[in-house]
Amino acid sequence: MTLAVTEIPVAIVGFNPLVRAGICNILSSSEFHCAEYHDCSRDALRSGSLVEQQLAIFDVSSPDEDIQLLSEISENCPELRIAALVDDFDIGRMLDVFQAGADAYILKEIGSDPLIESLRLVHQGEKVLPSALLDHLPRKQALLEGQSEVQVQLGELLSEREIDTLRCLVMGYPNKVIAYRLDISEATVKVHVKAILRKLMVQNRTQAAIWAVNQGLDCNFGDLRDGPEIAAASVLNDGAMPAISLAS
Repeated sequence: MTLAVTEIPVAIVGFNPLVRAGICNILSSSEFHCAEYHDCSRDALRSGSLVEQQLAIFDVSSPDEDIQLLSEISENCPELRIAALVDDFDIGRMLDVFQAGADAYILKEIGSDPLIESLRLVHQGEKVLPSALLDHLPRKQALLEGQSEVQVQLGELLSEREIDTLRCLVMGYPNKVIAYRLDISEATVKVHVKAILRKLMVQNRTQAAIWAVNQGLDCNFGDLRDGPEIAAASVLNDGAMPAISLAS
């Protein structure tokens, strides 16, 4: 005995008539069916009928206006699952769309079968993101190249020189020693320290060092300068602090 498939109504919001017809044709081969149409998000909001629907496909072509209306619709229809179809990938716009209440960010270049599978996931309560997002994740490549998670996180937050300076802060080196180790001027060291405090949102060098230790920063200085001058310079008191213990 063949079990009947329960049809899932879908609201289509936006798109020109030809595109709407194409979407409905694609959905006709699945459990989804086009239950209502709206020329734009504003019309959908005014109608109030979306509150009765389970799923809606939105055309997000005018980012600012559509996202604002999407947010209002999401607030008025908390049970509605929303799939946003967009012309191209924009990571900032994607974040705005999800923040507005969407459950999927789908490129219009998607094929018929992947679209249906995406809608099934959305209907089941999942979030759907485009595969293009992977191309915008530097973390992925960095991890594949053997960098630790801490290195990747710091690399996204601080410059290479600022990370070296942060290592020196963990060791308790004064500015003169840091300048020698990094082969830069003390004025440049002060610039790096100020940038570190600002980016890490801490008040002083000690807090920055504690933050680094808590994050598991590797304090291996590699090829940075070293020598007998370090021991002599380290006795100078120009804002130095005791080295932070790395022991757990």
